[in-house]
Amino acid sequence: MSRILSVVIVLTSGCAQQEMPPGGPEDLRPPVVIATTPGALEKVTDLGTKIRFEFDERISERVTGGVLETAIAVSPVLGVYKVEHSPKALTLTLEGGLRPELVYRITLTPTVSDMFGNTMRDPFELVFSTGGDPVPTTLAGQVWDRITGRAVQQATLVAVSNDSLVHRSTADRTGIFAFRYLPAGSFDVTAFEDQNRNGEVDSTEVQGLIPLFVEEGDTVLTEISILTPDASEANMTGAEVLDSVTVALLFDDFLDFEIGADEIKIEISPDADDKPMIADVMHEPDYVVWVKRVTDSLSLLDSIEAEEAAALRLLSDAEAVMPSEEVTAIGSEELLVSSARRPPPSLPQLQGSAAGPTADGARVLPGRRLVLRLSAPLPYETEFAFTVLGVTNIFGLRGGGGEATLSRELVVDSVMDLDSVGVADSISTLDTGVVTTTDVADTHRGCIFPVCH
Repeated sequence: MSRILSVVIVLTSGCAQQEMPPGGPEDLRPPVVIATTPGALEKVTDLGTKIRFEFDERISERVTGGVLETAIAVSPVLGVYKVEHSPKALTLTLEGGLRPELVYRITLTPTVSDMFGNTMRDPFELVFSTGGDPVPTTLAGQVWDRITGRAVQQATLVAVSNDSLVHRSTADRTGIFAFRYLPAGSFDVTAFEDQNRNGEVDSTEVQGLIPLFVEEGDTVLTEISILTPDASEANMTGAEVLDSVTVALLFDDFLDFEIGADEIKIEISPDADDKPMIADVMHEPDYVVWVKRVTDSLSLLDSIEAEEAAALRLLSDAEAVMPSEEVTAIGSEELLVSSARRPPPSLPQLQGSAAGPTADGARVLPGRRLVLRLSAPLPYETEFAFTVLGVTNIFGLRGGGGEATLSRELVVDSVMDLDSVGVADSISTLDTGVVTTTDVADTHRGCIFPVCH
């Protein structure tokens, strides 16, 4: 009897194991919405209607990075709502029901996954109305990081209309967002990283805001740059000699280069007979562009001179085989010698900073330095103090500045490389015709980009 019972147990356990197929294709496909209630662009008359998304497979009760309510975004935002889960659907119930005469845009965020952990790749949007015909008015664009220039993934956006209705959207993996079927009017559009997932812009979250006006049936394209809020001024942390007539002042924060240099006051002390004056000051992005323009101009001049020198060498060669009167008829000239012009020095790269135009030229990134061009070379082994007032950081906070000292060291082995002794320094590039400078005693003006004023 015991032997028969043991055989039955073995057979039963064998059958239980066979219920789980060994192997088979792995499910890598995310869940797909196959039906909605209401339907797309449907006009809803029953304000008690519940919104429902049906999927082609079972979905998990858990969503990525939040509670179930974060899986669905309601626009416009009108009170609280509840999201219920069933094996193959999510159902949304609005407290107090739908409101009349509105166009609703319900977005299913890419946080929903199936039972195998496959998450939706893109958001799914459902548009319907409770009165009137939806007008395809669109506000779209891209969210990007003001410091790095890169697109910001999954940023949250809210557009507050002049009647205080709050519309919501979410940027995709490339920072692209869209508000579709908006009512016409003025909007304050805020993009932010919703770190605590409460759906609201908190003071410590990375954010950016722009005001816009949208006409009915229009499509408005824009960009929104975002920054970490900053409550402290930009303080100067040091000064560096780039060459005998170029000095860089370093700050602990990124600077707003769109505010003209005429609002910044810079003084050099102590007063001395050999103290140079400030000929020009540039924000770091301006200086990057200026260096490239001057360097390109000098390269072009060098190329022209090389061609002229080659032509004159041919004349010189001809003089050896032709009668001198024939060479004179050609118009012989002296051979050109290469000039000692030097391009202005490039700025050393700072960690976490890439000031100037982006590679595609689409944006200009801020920097943490001001660059001074002096009217005469700094004397050696003399300590000068640079005092700066009126600096504005990239977040728009004014009142920054500070003081830093520097001394130009005399390095015997490299004096020919660093100075204008024996070789013309980069100060000569001020006369190339690419840059206009204004000589002032202790204050400055200077800007390359047209946004400066």
